[in-house]
Amino acid sequence: MDKIHKASIFMLLSAFSFSIMQIAVKYTAQTIPVAELVFMRNFVMLLVAGAITIKNKKPLYKDKKNLPLILGRGIFGMLGVFLYFQATKYLPSAEASVLQKSSPFFVAIFAYITMKEPMGKADIISMIVAFTGVLFVTKPSASGFNNYAIIALLSGVFAAMAYTCIGMLKGKEESHTIMLSFAIVTCICMIPLMIGDFKVPNLKEIIGLAIVGICGMLGQWFLTFAYMMAPAGKVSIFNYTTVIFTSILGYFIFGDKIDLFSGIGILLIFIGAYVAYVGKNKVEVQ
Repeated sequence: MDKIHKASIFMLLSAFSFSIMQIAVKYTAQTIPVAELVFMRNFVMLLVAGAITIKNKKPLYKDKKNLPLILGRGIFGMLGVFLYFQATKYLPSAEASVLQKSSPFFVAIFAYITMKEPMGKADIISMIVAFTGVLFVTKPSASGFNNYAIIALLSGVFAAMAYTCIGMLKGKEESHTIMLSFAIVTCICMIPLMIGDFKVPNLKEIIGLAIVGICGMLGQWFLTFAYMMAPAGKVSIFNYTTVIFTSILGYFIFGDKIDLFSGIGILLIFIGAYVAYVGKNKVEVQ
């Protein structure tokens, strides 16, 4: 099995792990504050990444000049997760997932602005198609937008900003540094929010929190392994299977149903992702 196939499997495992995490968030968020869930999602990763850093006796960072980007990755990532969990609490699972997965389209824009990465015709077409899909899912009307859909979309924007910081750190810092800083920043930022709104969980809620933490950590690690094995353009399309997994799980567990407009929007976002994927791979072949 070559590296691309292995990376694709890791990407699918990542998507499935994040799907389980999202379902656990949706279930547990009905009684547990979102800040508590976000804290647990990163606390497990903090323990694992911290243990690896200590065991391997690696420095927290290589160069002080990279600290603003490391901190930016942590802050933007934290905001992305917090808003994503907030939207997941109220939206059907598939809608929250697909709007958060709009992040790659924003990454292309931010990468063009900050790193002067070229933007081809396929990128522009995919963005137009995906943005049309976003409009179908958010359902703008004379009275405004679906507020929670906007929150989910904003989570994708902040995630894109975090991924752009990671892109700018590529080759400059170790992956454990980036993951550990994300976990530290998130846990620190959630503590003040938890002080005035902390709930002591019962047994079912403890299990839910544990699933959020473990699956969030596994999803992050599988994603890292995938991108370390193969170019992002070759495997990123598999990340969208999260929407499929969450749609199926959401339907059977919560009875989530997707209306016609949302269904069309999700399909358009998938088409946009596929157009971008084909465009990137054509460029690599040439």
